[in-house]
Amino acid sequence: MTTQGGSSPAPCKHAAAAAKNAQAAAVPDGVPRLMRVSEVERECEPDSVRAQLLKWVREFIGAPHPELGRSGSICPFVPGALNMDTIWFAEVTEAEPTAESIGRIIKEYRNVFLATEPSKAPESINKAFLVAFPTLAARGAEGTALVDEVQYQLKPYFVDQGMMLGEFHSMNESPGLRNPEFRPLRSPVPMLAIRLMVESDLPFMTRDQYSPQERAAFLRSYLYRLGGSLKPVKFNDALEKLIVAEVSMRAPAPQARSAQARDEAAEPA
Repeated sequence: MTTQGGSSPAPCKHAAAAAKNAQAAAVPDGVPRLMRVSEVERECEPDSVRAQLLKWVREFIGAPHPELGRSGSICPFVPGALNMDTIWFAEVTEAEPTAESIGRIIKEYRNVFLATEPSKAPESINKAFLVAFPTLAARGAEGTALVDEVQYQLKPYFVDQGMMLGEFHSMNESPGLRNPEFRPLRSPVPMLAIRLMVESDLPFMTRDQYSPQERAAFLRSYLYRLGGSLKPVKFNDALEKLIVAEVSMRAPAPQARSAQARDEAAEPA
C-alpha cells in the first residue's frame, strides 16, 4: 500500500474511555462485519484490506501533512477517535459490485451507525465507519466513478439525518479547503466513509456540482442540526448561502429568461 507523507503517530493506546464503547456493531445477515481499530490490530494480517486502511488512517488522514495549509492532522477528529477505538472498518468482497448493490449495503451501514455507541455528543462526533470496496480498484476509473455516483445519490439521505457520506479513492480530485493543490480524499482502497455532520462541513454543502435545490436542502439540514452550536460567523455564513440558494431556485432558468426577453422585445411600444 502507498501512503502519503507525514510521520507515523503513536499506535492506538485505546484509552480506558474506550471500554464504555465496547459494544459490538451488530450488522444484519449478509452484511460484512464491522471491526473496530482494536479488533483489526488483534485479528487482521498486516496485508489485509482493513489493516491497510488502518495504516492509512494513522499515517495520512490522522496525521499532519506539509501541503494541508494549516497545523494539525488532516482530519482533526481522527487522533481522538483512534484513542477512543470508535473507528470501524468493513470490507465488501463482492466481485462485481454495482451502484445499486453498493447503495443497498451503505444504507444498511447507515442504520447500524445510528444504533452504534457512542450515540450522544460529544463522543459521537468521533465515530466513523469506513466501508471498503477493494474489488473496485481493479476497475480503475470505472470503479472509482461508482463510488462517486453512490456518494452523490445517497448524500441527501445522510445529510437529512445529520450525517455525512464521504467518497475516498485514488483518483479523487476534490481539493483541500486551504490548499487547492492538495488532495485529502485520496485513499489506497476505494471506500465510503460515514460519520456525523460537524461545523467544518459547511463547504461540502455548497459545492458547485450541486443544484440550488440540493444546496438549499443541505444548508437547511446543516442549520437545523447544528444551528444551536455553530459559531455566529459560521451560522451567518450558512444562512447567507441558504438565502442565495433559495433566490437561485426562484430565478427563471436561462432558456426561460431568453424566451422572456424575446417576448418583451416583440411587444409593441
